[in-house]
Amino acid sequence: MDERSLRRRIRRITVIVALVSAGILAAGAVASYYLRNILETALTEHMESEAEQYKINIQRQMDADFQTLDTLASFLQYSKMSTDAFVQGFLLSKENNEFEHMGFFGKGNTDINVTIDSDIMKDVSLDMMNDEVQEVVRQAWEGQSGVSRIYEVDGVDMFTYAVPVYRGEEPVGALIAAVGTGAFEKVLQDHSILEGEGYLHMISDSGKLLVRAKDRVVREELETIYDNGYFMPEEQEKIEEAMAAGETCFSEFTYEGVTYQVFLDPINVNGWYLFCVQTAQGVSSTIYHLMTNTRIMTMVVLFLILVVIAYGYGLIYQGNKRLIRTIYYDPLTGAYNMVRFEYNVTPVIQSTYNYSLAALNIRQFKFINEIFGSRTADMLLCYIKKVLAANIREGEYYCRSSEDMFYLLLRDTERDKIRERLEKMIREISRYGFDIRRDYQIMLYCGVVIGTDVRDEDPSVQKALTHVRFALDTARSSLKKSIWFYDTSLHKSEILENYVESHMNQALENQEFKMYLQPKIDLGTGRVGSAEALVRWIPEEGDMIYPGQFIPIFEKNGFCSNLDLYMVEQVCRQIRAWIDEGTTPVPLSVNQSKLLFYEVDYIDKMKGLLEKYQVPGNLITLEILEGLAMGNIDELNEKILRLKELGFRISMDDFGSGYSSLNTMASLKIDEVKFDREFLLRLQERGMDYDRQVVIMSEIVELTKKLKISTVVEGVETQENEDLIKKLGCGYGQGYYYSRPVSVEEFSEKYVDQ
Repeated sequence: MDERSLRRRIRRITVIVALVSAGILAAGAVASYYLRNILETALTEHMESEAEQYKINIQRQMDADFQTLDTLASFLQYSKMSTDAFVQGFLLSKENNEFEHMGFFGKGNTDINVTIDSDIMKDVSLDMMNDEVQEVVRQAWEGQSGVSRIYEVDGVDMFTYAVPVYRGEEPVGALIAAVGTGAFEKVLQDHSILEGEGYLHMISDSGKLLVRAKDRVVREELETIYDNGYFMPEEQEKIEEAMAAGETCFSEFTYEGVTYQVFLDPINVNGWYLFCVQTAQGVSSTIYHLMTNTRIMTMVVLFLILVVIAYGYGLIYQGNKRLIRTIYYDPLTGAYNMVRFEYNVTPVIQSTYNYSLAALNIRQFKFINEIFGSRTADMLLCYIKKVLAANIREGEYYCRSSEDMFYLLLRDTERDKIRERLEKMIREISRYGFDIRRDYQIMLYCGVVIGTDVRDEDPSVQKALTHVRFALDTARSSLKKSIWFYDTSLHKSEILENYVESHMNQALENQEFKMYLQPKIDLGTGRVGSAEALVRWIPEEGDMIYPGQFIPIFEKNGFCSNLDLYMVEQVCRQIRAWIDEGTTPVPLSVNQSKLLFYEVDYIDKMKGLLEKYQVPGNLITLEILEGLAMGNIDELNEKILRLKELGFRISMDDFGSGYSSLNTMASLKIDEVKFDREFLLRLQERGMDYDRQVVIMSEIVELTKKLKISTVVEGVETQENEDLIKKLGCGYGQGYYYSRPVSVEEFSEKYVDQ
């Protein structure tokens, strides 16, 4: 940017400033009128912000306690110590934390309790503990960490953490630690709450006071916040409704003739809430002073603006230097920014292939910000810049692009040398983790593109950056390699991904997505009972594209919902064709993605397809993935019931592959369960737990019969597989043993009655 351009910009700014100044004066009167409402709104927002910060502090404290217990549990998982050594280790860890009591309750009655006075009690029965403690211990036995409700011991209010201890894949016991509520009092007694004009209680969702602030306006020792009628009935009802729904709530109460503002914020643990009270009074006088000060400040600002304009032209050349630095340098680290980096490397990339471009990133950098704070994160970024500067040679460049992203242009083209240099930088940066905390390891990953590998006929910086970002994305998803080189296979994947995303809409319009059908065999009759509709992409010119090549991309960009709806229409159209031909239609199932399933007008679209093709809904089974069940079960069941009212059957696909449980299966109003092929694969291995696997699968099948849920087993590939699932009592089998997915024409010829 030259001086003439800067002068023109200043003239424009001068005109704009003059207009803004006039606008400021005109708006002054209006601002005074609205200031009171604005300040009152700001006060409520301030209360909400402060309560949120204290909630974060409480959650951080609990997370730290859980991390301590999880670390101890990890040691116990792999420890084979004697009982005495185990107890001494327990005592040693007890001395390094603020837990009142610690203990271990094993399923095999291996029970140890360590008190605050370092007393050791062995063979303590869980029945001797408080009900609240028993509850979280039993949860931990089931593999779930938890926090107990507050209970009283010798006049002291306490609560207990519990985490599972594993041997192999099974929980063998529970590690517990009891903490006094005094740990929360330290947070809630902060005198800086609302700049000293407020206080915090911790309450239960029933309104019971759990942790009281010492400095408070209400001097009575109340059992609940509703005692003595400080809240009006309508305010109490509003609070109770909000807490029953787990939501935040603003309210007010009157004490000794003074009204105080209240904000309730859920902590999301055991129904606990932060009860924040604003005690500041005299808002009107404060607003008056603020309005007066605002007028004064407005005049001062206008005066300063005029001064700046008057002297602006005289400071243009000095400002030019600062402007150039702002344009080309990263303000935090002092490294080149992306603009200057591209300016420097463009001649290199356009004139030679003898270069390598690398992108360096930090894994989970956002957690470093959250755990250690932004100042520590900024110091780490500055340290990375220092390491890169120390390892860069003449004619090479580096920059910080954004957040934790750094780019380097090196003159090496041999992979071994490049890897050696980058690994050296990564090791030096990783050592910084010891300065943050010894148990936290800084981990980095890197993508690299080498000019001699690509040999682009029309090279450009943007193409090279595209290649290196693709390699960086691959490195991020790989847990084994921290450095990933862009190569031919990556290039082909990149080309395919680009083709998929650039042609998907046109392909859908041209009906290049074809429906293939794979039969499901009724194990009782040996005949085709139904079929699953599967999609294949067959471009007008080119080879078939298989689902594994385009479905992951569609799930990432959201196009899967369009494709799923398209497939439902293909199913309806085919059933209509069979009916019109006078043949008995085969029931068909079709997958439904989570993205489509939760669209607002999803039910209406499905109803519209049934009406458009005039087909019975009971001939169509909608297969949903078990991951949908991780959300709100009641909301999911409501949508399922609405679909079933239209006649659709609902199937849980890939049962057992991830999140599913017997409880989930029992909670959902589904008609069918599809066992993931992993069930059969595990049984084929015939390992030591073969009999256990058979028993488990048999019991699940038996349970589905009692729940009147049909069963389908995927991955049937051998006679042995079929014999096994028949023996287990499964209803249907699906797999290559019967048939690969075939075109609709071939399926109709083979399986549909003429």
